[in-house]
Formats: sequence, C-alpha cells, structure tokens
Amino acid sequence: MTIKSWALAFAGVISLLSGNASAALVTLNGNGFTAVYDSALTGLFGTPTLSGDGKTILFSPLNFVASSTGQGTVFTTSNVQFDITPAANFSMNGVSLVENGDYRLVDRAGNGPLAPSVDASGELRLTNLWNGVDVVTTNFSAGTLTNVCATSAGCGFSPWSASAFLNTPSDWADAGVRVRIQNYLTAEAFYAGDTATIEKKQASASLEITPFTSAVVPVPGAVWLFGSALAGFIGLRRKVSV
Repeated sequence: MTIKSWALAFAGVISLLSGNASAALVTLNGNGFTAVYDSALTGLFGTPTLSGDGKTILFSPLNFVASSTGQGTVFTTSNVQFDITPAANFSMNGVSLVENGDYRLVDRAGNGPLAPSVDASGELRLTNLWNGVDVVTTNFSAGTLTNVCATSAGCGFSPWSASAFLNTPSDWADAGVRVRIQNYLTAEAFYAGDTATIEKKQASASLEITPFTSAVVPVPGAVWLFGSALAGFIGLRRKVSV
C-alpha cells in the first residue's frame, strides 16, 4: 500500500471513530474523483448528487430559510463536508462554489435604520487529508440585498447569489481533500407588519480535477560520475586478474 493510500485510510478511520454512531458513508463516483460524505451530516443542504458530466456536486436544500415577521433577528446556519479522492494520475486543483436563493423584504412603516434586512454569507474550507493540518479558507457573501416592498400585497421574491473559489496549494499534489461549506442566513424585522425572509435553494461545488504527472527527479551529475568511475574500476580489475 502506498503512503497516499495509508494516509487516506487513516483519515477515514479517524473520521468514522469521531463521527455519529448512525453514520452512513455514501460514495459518489465523479469524473476523475470520488466524493464520500456522511448521509447523517448533510444538515439543511440535503442529499448531494452529481451533475450530468460528473464534474460538479449539486445540492438542493429544503427548508434552509431564515424568516422574521417583526420578532427581531432570526439566524439559521448549516454546514456540509465531503472528502474528495482524485483518481489515479489526477490531482485536484481547486473548488468553485456557486449558491443561489431568493429573499423578500416588506417595510410597511419605512423604519430607516431598523428597516427589515436579510443576509446570506458563509465560508469555504479545504483541508489536506494527507496530514489533516494544511487548510485554506475563504469567506463569501451575497452582498447587500435591497429590494424592498412597502406592502406585502403583490410583493414577490428577489433572487440572490454568492460564489467563492479556492485553489489547492501546489504542494498538495494528488492529495485527498476535505471540502467544507458553512452557510449563514440572517433575517431581521423589528416592527409588526414588517417581514424579512431569505432562502437558500441551490448550491454547486465544481471541482477542478486535472491529470497529474509526478515530476521526474533528475539524477545528480556526481552520481553519474561515480557510476562511470565504478564501472571503469571494475573493468580494470578484471583486466589485471586475467
């Protein structure tokens, strides 16, 4: 078994020992990689699936909502993680995350600084499964969401979207990678009749998987010289002994 295989196997054992007793590991066979996730720990993200070309992991969340109807701040959070193992002779160059949903704001009184508001944000994190130590992270946000209605009658939902991208460091080579997505939805409405609602409807993590070729390590010149000298010495010794 290679060092890589031992490292990935060890990481899997640790994950199982530290996980939920009812954990059920599920494997998705993608194009150039496998993705393993715990079906008991998908949270509000729901069950992931693969895109038609097998390069993107898709989530269709249900009930991932934050809604306030005059009761102040309502906060909803959830996260999901999955372990990516590149196929033989492949490496993972990065992860591109795209999320979207919709929101609705009703500000009947025009309350200025205390007007209803919503927010969608999160963190994308990659961990090197070879050692469990090397980590890269980035934050993302849907930005300022400002479409507001003065009355609930005829007030529809407006779309929001957010995205993030992380490269894997070059020294990770063909290492397995744990991808973790953390999401936060916030809705604030402080007055009776005001409404703030935001929902996450879809997320996709597109993995950049490319063929990997280990660099050929050149033999130092000194080794070639030593080899030539040794061959000459052996030849001379044979000649003398004849």
